[in-house]
Amino acid sequence: MCWLGRYLERAENIARIIHINETYGRDDPHGPDWRRVLRLYSDEERFDAIHDDASAATVLGFYVIDRDNPASICSAVLAARENARSVRHLISTEMWTHLNIFSSAVRALSAKDLRLSNLSVVATMVINGCQSFEGIAEGTFLRGEPWCFFQFGKYLERADQTTRILDISYDRLLLDKEDAVATVQWNLLLRSVSAYHAYRSRHPGLSRPHDIAAFLLYDTEFPRAVALCVSRMTTLLRDIEKRHMKSGGAKLEKARRSLEFSLETGPAHELTPVSLHAFLDGLQIALGDVSDVISEGYFR
Repeated sequence: MCWLGRYLERAENIARIIHINETYGRDDPHGPDWRRVLRLYSDEERFDAIHDDASAATVLGFYVIDRDNPASICSAVLAARENARSVRHLISTEMWTHLNIFSSAVRALSAKDLRLSNLSVVATMVINGCQSFEGIAEGTFLRGEPWCFFQFGKYLERADQTTRILDISYDRLLLDKEDAVATVQWNLLLRSVSAYHAYRSRHPGLSRPHDIAAFLLYDTEFPRAVALCVSRMTTLLRDIEKRHMKSGGAKLEKARRSLEFSLETGPAHELTPVSLHAFLDGLQIALGDVSDVISEGYFR
C-alpha cells in the first residue's frame, strides 16, 4: 500500500517535470535541455549506457514508455497496478477498476505519442489519471492501517518530488528582474504544481522567487508544500504506531526528526540557485533516510 501511493505520485510528478521542462525550453533557440531532467533524477549513467544523445525523443521515451527504466511513468503505473493486485482484498472495487483502465491507457502509449506538440496531452492524461485514483480512494477506501500506509507513501513521494520540481525551475528563472518574461516563467512553475491560485491567495502581487520558494517549502495549508507533507507523514506514523501498539523504533524516530530539522533549518539567508540546490539535496537525502528506515522497521 505504501508503494502503491508512491508509484502513482511519482508517475504524476514525472509528467509534471517533463512538461515544465518542455515549456521552459520554448523560448530557448536550442530547445529544452533534456539532460537536465536526467541530472535531476541522477539517471545520466543509466541513460548514457543505452542512448547516444539526450534528445527529446530519447529522454521522453526513457521517462514515459521505457518499461526497462524503473523510473519511467509506464513502469511506475504498471508497478502500482501490480501492488494493487497483490492487495486487491484491501482496496475498493472502484480503485481497482480505475487503475486497470488507467494502466491500459499508459501501456498503449508509443513513441509517436511523445512528439513535443502532443506532450501536453500525454502529461495531462497521466496527471488526471493519478489524481482521479486519489479522488476515488478518498471516497471509497476504508480508513484502516492500509489507508495509513497508502497516505504515508503518497506524502513521502510528494515531498521529494516538490523539491525536484523547485530545483529544476529555480536557477533557470530570472532572479534579479521583475519583467513580463520572469512573471510568465514563475507563473508556469506555480501552475506546474497546481499552486497558482493558492499562491495568489497568499501573495496577490508580484511573483517573487523568495516568496514562491518559501510557499512551496513551508506553507502549512497547500497540499504539495513540503512542510505539509512532512507534517502529515508524522501524523500518519503516530497513527500506525498506535495501531501496532509500539513505536517504529529509535532509528525511525531519529530519521523523522532529522527530516524535520533539515526543513526547519532552511536554506541560506541569501537565497541563490546554489544555496537552494544544496538545501533541497539535503531534504531529498533526509526523505530517503525515512523511506529506508520505515522499510526496515515495517516491511522486512
